Amino acid sequence: MTRRGIALLVAVAMLATLGAIAMTAYTLARAEGMAGLGLLAEVQAGAAAEAAATEALAGWPAARTPALPGEEAPLAQIALPGPTEGWSVVRALGGPIFAIRAWGVRRGAGGVALAERRLTLLVRLESSPSRDSVRLRIDPHGWQAVAP
Repeated sequence: MTRRGIALLVAVAMLATLGAIAMTAYTLARAEGMAGLGLLAEVQAGAAAEAAATEALAGWPAARTPALPGEEAPLAQIALPGPTEGWSVVRALGGPIFAIRAWGVRRGAGGVALAERRLTLLVRLESSPSRDSVRLRIDPHGWQAVAP
């Protein structure tokens, strides 16, 4: 084998190695970008759920308060840019204890859910249902993030 043949063989091997490195870098960059978009969607869904829960914690008309354990009533529905939406309901658990349940969903093209977050907060009624609006006190162990 001549020197030219060896040089050509080494050059082809080096180009193949550089091509493999470039393909690996491209694949990793693409995977990292997709993972970043997924995390962004999760954060947006969580923010929508927290916004809906915060809206519900401001109180609601006493007429919307569910009376029997297990009954639910819708409280808040919000739309955020993205498109991201959140909503919350109040669920009677018995006596003055209620659960504020909130959901947040980040949707992609075609309305497909990219990420979803659910939260539950235990609260105690501070005011009687005979008043015009309900005031709440948050239970100290009340926040619970629920996996989708």
